[in-house]
Amino acid sequence: MDKKFLKDQIVRPFHSANVALRRVRVPKVDEGMKSAVKEDHVINFFITEEIRKYISPKENRVGKINLYGADKVYNTIGHACVLYKKELEKYMDYDIGSYCDDDWNLAQKLMLNGCDPLPRRRCLTRASKDYQKPHPIHESLWRLPDRRNVRWGNYQCRNFECLSSQNPKRGYSKCIGCFEMEKEKLKWVSNTSLVVDFLISDVLAIKPGEVRIGLDYGIGSGTFAARMREQNVTIVSTALNLGAPFNEMIALRGLVPLYVTLNQRLPFFDNTMDLVHTTGFMDGWIDLLLLDFILYDWDRILRPGGLLWIDRFFCNRNDLDDYMYMFLQLRYKKHKWVISPKSKEEVYLSALLEKPPRAI
Repeated sequence: MDKKFLKDQIVRPFHSANVALRRVRVPKVDEGMKSAVKEDHVINFFITEEIRKYISPKENRVGKINLYGADKVYNTIGHACVLYKKELEKYMDYDIGSYCDDDWNLAQKLMLNGCDPLPRRRCLTRASKDYQKPHPIHESLWRLPDRRNVRWGNYQCRNFECLSSQNPKRGYSKCIGCFEMEKEKLKWVSNTSLVVDFLISDVLAIKPGEVRIGLDYGIGSGTFAARMREQNVTIVSTALNLGAPFNEMIALRGLVPLYVTLNQRLPFFDNTMDLVHTTGFMDGWIDLLLLDFILYDWDRILRPGGLLWIDRFFCNRNDLDDYMYMFLQLRYKKHKWVISPKSKEEVYLSALLEKPPRAI
C-alpha cells in the first residue's frame, strides 16, 4: 500500500477522530475552576493550552476527598519554567495521542535549568525502530548492549563502540571509559595506586550484612550498581544523558537508572537508605550552599547507621578546608578519611562516614 495514501487517508483521519473524541470527554470547567484559573498568575502566564490544562488544579469527582486527604490535585512544575517559557511551550506543543517529538534533549535542557519537574505529556514516546530483546541478566551486567536498543539521533555517536575513550569525537567528557567493559570490570574490586580508591569488599566488611539498598549519586554507566548487585545489594543509580546514553546503558545492563538533576529533592522517604555513594559528578565546581542542601538531603534519606561514601571528590587545594567542613558538619563517624594529591593544584578526598543514631 502506498505510504502517502496510508498517511493521508487512514492515519490522519483516525488521529483527528481520536483527538475529537478526547475533547468531547473533557468535562466543562465549572465556575470554581474558572475563578481559580483567573486568579492563578502562573496558569495565565502560559499560552499553550496543554500547559494550562496540566497546571490547573484538578478537583475530585463528586466532591470527595481523595486518598491524600485533599479535595483537588495540583500538578507541579519547576519554578524556573517561567524563565524558559518559549522552550517549555515548544516541549508541550504536540497532538494529544500522537507520537511525541524525539526531544528528550530539550526536556533535559529544561530540567538542568531548573524547570524540574517537567509537566507530564499526553503523547506517545518513540522507541528505536529495531528494538531487540535485552541480553539476559547473567550476560547483561558486563556486556555492551545492542546498539539497536538506543535512539542515537541526539548524540554524536551512533553506537556504543564509538563512545570509547580513544575517540576524541565521542560527544561527552565526564566518566571517560564508562562504556569500555574491560576497564569497568576493574573498578572497586582491584587495588590501584591511589589510596583514595576504596574496595567494595572493604566497605561492606565495616557493616557485615547491613548494607542492602542504596543510592549511587553521580554519573556513570552503572558499574558500581553492577558490582553491588553481585554482593546482593540493590543500588539505584542517578543518571543524566550528558552527551551519551547513560540512562539507556544502565537499564540495558539490568540495573535501575534514576533520571534526576542536582536541582531535585531525592524521591526517597526519610531514614530508608543503607548507603549513599557519590563519585564523578560533584567536584570543586559546586557552590557551597548548593552542596549544603544536597548533603542534608542525603542525610535525610540515610538511615541511622547508614554509610556515606564520598569517592574521589576533588577540588583546588585552597578550597579543601571549605569542603572538608561541609562533609564533617553533620558529625558523622569517620571510618575512612583519605586525602591524596591529584595534581600540583588539586587534591582528591575520599571518605566513608556513618550517620549517627539521633534518637530524639
